[in-house]
Amino acid sequence: MIVSMKRLTLVGIRREETKILRALQKAGAVEIIRVTSDEEGGQDNQRLDEVAERISRLNESLSAVKPYAPKAGFFAPAREEKLETLQQDVGAAEQADGRIRAILEEKKQIEARLEKNNSTYAALLPWADLPERMETIGESRHTRCFMGLVDGAGEAAIDENPLLFAEYYGTPGSRAALLVCHKEDAREAAAFLKTINWTDVVLPKLTGTPREAMSALEAEDTGLEKRLMELHEELAACGVSAQVLENAADALSIERDNLAAESDVKKGADLFQLEGWVREDEMDAVEKALQSVTDAYYTEYRDPTEDEVPPTVLKNDTFNTPFEFLIDLYSLPDARGIDATPYMTPFYILLFGVMLSDTGYGLVLALGTWLFMKLKKPTGGMKGLLTVLFWGGISTMVWGVLVGSFFGLDFDTIFGTKDLFPLLIDPTANPVGMLLFCLLLGIIHLSAGHLIKMKMCLSDKDWQGAVFDNLSWVLILLGVVLAALPMAATFFDPPLELGWFTALHLNTVGLVMILAGSVMILFFKGRDKKNPISRLASGFGGLYGVTSYLSDILSYARLLALGIATGYLAMVFNTLCSMLMGGSGIMKVVGFLIAVVLLIALHLFSVAINTLGSFVHCARLQYVEFFGKFYEAGGKAFRPLRYKTKHVQISK
Repeated sequence: MIVSMKRLTLVGIRREETKILRALQKAGAVEIIRVTSDEEGGQDNQRLDEVAERISRLNESLSAVKPYAPKAGFFAPAREEKLETLQQDVGAAEQADGRIRAILEEKKQIEARLEKNNSTYAALLPWADLPERMETIGESRHTRCFMGLVDGAGEAAIDENPLLFAEYYGTPGSRAALLVCHKEDAREAAAFLKTINWTDVVLPKLTGTPREAMSALEAEDTGLEKRLMELHEELAACGVSAQVLENAADALSIERDNLAAESDVKKGADLFQLEGWVREDEMDAVEKALQSVTDAYYTEYRDPTEDEVPPTVLKNDTFNTPFEFLIDLYSLPDARGIDATPYMTPFYILLFGVMLSDTGYGLVLALGTWLFMKLKKPTGGMKGLLTVLFWGGISTMVWGVLVGSFFGLDFDTIFGTKDLFPLLIDPTANPVGMLLFCLLLGIIHLSAGHLIKMKMCLSDKDWQGAVFDNLSWVLILLGVVLAALPMAATFFDPPLELGWFTALHLNTVGLVMILAGSVMILFFKGRDKKNPISRLASGFGGLYGVTSYLSDILSYARLLALGIATGYLAMVFNTLCSMLMGGSGIMKVVGFLIAVVLLIALHLFSVAINTLGSFVHCARLQYVEFFGKFYEAGGKAFRPLRYKTKHVQISK
């Protein structure tokens, strides 16, 4: 169901604002509504930015040392800490952050220096054989020097130019060249160089010959790389601080949320006013939280007005609650609408099992998710997803028995029985019969959607909408089933024995239901129109909607498609691996071992890929076909002020 929400107005003494907000944050029951402008919350926003900056620094340091932190086991549950412990670790974490940031800064400088040295070394490399000291190369009183890189053709052109004296270094092709000419010929020489493939070079401002400078760079790089290794070791030693950094980051996140709430509260000289949303069933918890810190406050609770949009909170029993995860994936219902979770849950479990439909796969899925939840103890959306998959696995086990499949093997083959399985229908041997069964499930699913809409209309005292817009389609859909049942019975193996008298009555009743539903739509679809011609036109338009229902019903053919895909894929894997076992002698043993490994790997892959397909396509049938008949989306999530942590869970 959808929990009723109340609008809260709280007035308190200004000097008690912080402790009141912390008490509400601990209770986690109030979503605060912003009632201030940025100008009014300016000082609070500055404090908020400061805390956000501290969190950012801690997270950067944490990312740096996380690879070196002690590793918890994969199935280790989330760490729990008391809030006081997190707050006590803030000082130690910021000290560790200072050390880590100093290491990172020095490491950054060394890496930049190494990169610069590498660039300088690469620039000097073509000039390694230059005997002159670099600081002596330049203009003299009577000469001008040119330094650059030149290709073979350019080198030949230079050698033929009487104005230039050249020395070359490096291998032929693209060589370093030092050119000298008289100063009065410099302009003409520069113009000449532009006519050939010449690239000017400016040597780094270093002393000594290029080779001496390169040796000095190598020696410096050796020292820098040694220091870099030391910094890596120092950073690794800081890995033990990861837990303290996590605690402090979460403590500051809680403080940030509290400061954000303070900036949303309207403040006066002596009083403050808080506006928010509270669940009706948690009003007492809010009062107890307030009374735990002060008696000097005033609260008022009221129902939301027509123009207010309260948040949506779903509340279901233990069995249905995990399936709220599927609602969150789609869209929360309007706060004044209906919670679809309890209606969707049985259909989701049923249709998921039909899509996967292999007892062995269901066993793996159910056992795997159950063990993961027991060992890892996930929370929130992950727990919801795993619980949904667990029940999907249970349904798959049941449907596997009904269609007679266990890891792609026939149950009769496994148990040595004859014609005992499948208990219902074999989709590989009788795909048409299975298709008809899947379409029947689709019609029931769509009819259930209309029945839920009928309930909603009757709750709103709209009996005409319930009867003419919804019951009419239920009659048509179920009438089609009854009318077609005698013909569909012949496709089952063995055929269903109805008898001519029963078949005649079923066909007659079905046609009467179709006719009754069609008449209701034809004459009452446009009941709000006074013109009889317009009213009849609306009725014909409503009857044309049968084409969309045909499309909706055919969508349930995906139940057959995914079920057959799962079965055939498993059979192919079994056949391939059985071929490996067909050798003799030592090859039979080797083939058997390889086949066992392949069977496990391939079937696990098949479980994963087919579970994904079943999850997605089953959700689509709920969201598009089922929800389309009654669901009113558009709700916004309830986001109370509470302890929101990333790394640890707050223990009571």
